[in-house]
Amino acid sequence: MISLLAALALQTGAVTSAPPPTAQTPDCSLSQADRTANRALKFEQFDQYRSTLRSTAWNLSMAGCHAASAEADQDYLIHGPVLTDRQYVVVRWHMAQSLARAGREAEAIPLAAASIAPVEPSEDQFDWNTYVRGVWGFLAKDRAVLDASLATLTAASGGRNAINARALGRLSKCFDRPYAEAVEAEACAVD
Repeated sequence: MISLLAALALQTGAVTSAPPPTAQTPDCSLSQADRTANRALKFEQFDQYRSTLRSTAWNLSMAGCHAASAEADQDYLIHGPVLTDRQYVVVRWHMAQSLARAGREAEAIPLAAASIAPVEPSEDQFDWNTYVRGVWGFLAKDRAVLDASLATLTAASGGRNAINARALGRLSKCFDRPYAEAVEAEACAVD
């Protein structure tokens, strides 16, 4: 698993630091002390919940520090605790989303592809892989993949599938816009 991550990092280039903050932007820096603190966290503390540490991927992403969030994810994957296969998939996925939100969609494409789960979650008839393929289709500008994924999730049962169908609907509606705009702009909202 680590060799796959190292290969992806080499293929896409290392995730670079966020630019220094201005008076109008949050502190998006990620110090060595931040990295060390993150590495000691369990997966849930680092990725899934608001933490007391400003520097977790979750907190950085919520603050709009998407490049720094991707940098934190990459460091956690390389130096953090051993994760389950599912946890590796989730961190890679969040790293892909952060890169895409930071305007680095080309770097996000291989990470999105690497977020296909070898074993799909079984609860709520959740179709994770179809959602990931749909987002990959948007990032790679493959309209056929996005449309097929959207149709599959729209017809699927389960609450999370409905949420992800709406997310893919936004991407479809604003296919020619950057990812950050498509997921955030009011004009891209679907009913």
